[in-house]
Amino acid sequence: MLLLIERTDCHVHFFTSQDLLRVSAALPYALPAPHSLTVYLDNLIDAGIAPTLINNVHLSILPDSENVFASFDELKSLQAANPQRYGGVRLVGTIKADPAYATRQRLSHPQVIGARIVLHDARPETVSPLHFSDQQWQAFYQRLQPHQHLHIYAKEAETNLRVLRQIPRNVRVIIDHLGTCHRERGIAEPAWIALLAEACARGNVWFKGPGYRTSSHPEETARFVTQIVRAVGADKILLEATDAPHVGTDNDGANYSELFDPNKAFNFVDAVARHVSQASEIPVSQLLRGASGQLAS
Repeated sequence: MLLLIERTDCHVHFFTSQDLLRVSAALPYALPAPHSLTVYLDNLIDAGIAPTLINNVHLSILPDSENVFASFDELKSLQAANPQRYGGVRLVGTIKADPAYATRQRLSHPQVIGARIVLHDARPETVSPLHFSDQQWQAFYQRLQPHQHLHIYAKEAETNLRVLRQIPRNVRVIIDHLGTCHRERGIAEPAWIALLAEACARGNVWFKGPGYRTSSHPEETARFVTQIVRAVGADKILLEATDAPHVGTDNDGANYSELFDPNKAFNFVDAVARHVSQASEIPVSQLLRGASGQLAS
């Protein structure tokens, strides 16, 4: 009997060819191939990996998150057909954080754990003081349930910081890609240090991996993770994630899809955790899974 290694994937995207038909061809990268939940699960299970908790995160190129809701039905069908193979999988979802889309009805779905703001490479000055705190956004924040979070993705640390400061302090927040995708600025970048300080003061902010969008070299990513652990705490790092299907390119221009698949992404975060463990003396298992239970609780 094959012994499966249990893993959590805090950030993955599932979508079909029908979903992609709604996407403009004017993208900064090639349109990704469809990425189905079924194929993802089968590839990992056949490789000896058992995903126990998966977070299907809103895909930024799609106009809504109907693919997230469709994945819930897809897993339900898989589990009904083969409970022995798929029965141990728990699937949750993070939908698009748009006040008009993230209605009370959509947020009340029992598998929806949060909503995602996507800003990509937006410069800090484009985030006005009231951009995310006007009446519509305030009403949206009030619709979030206590266990749900707001997920922020911006490549710039200062952009993340400006958004975070507009969010009510009682709202749980997850900062994507370790808060910065600019490894060249180092761990002493003032805006990133200020972001960590704000997160520490709030006490309910997590930083999410896998970290290869900060740097595709585990030892470099580990320097950022170690700084997060020291500033905010090991219980505020969600490292175990794949970000499949690995869209875009790294800082050296290499396609992520050529560097990673889900299995290799897990190997990457394992390597990061080992480097951080050596620097912090925190066990690898705690770094990988110490905060994952808070993702959907």
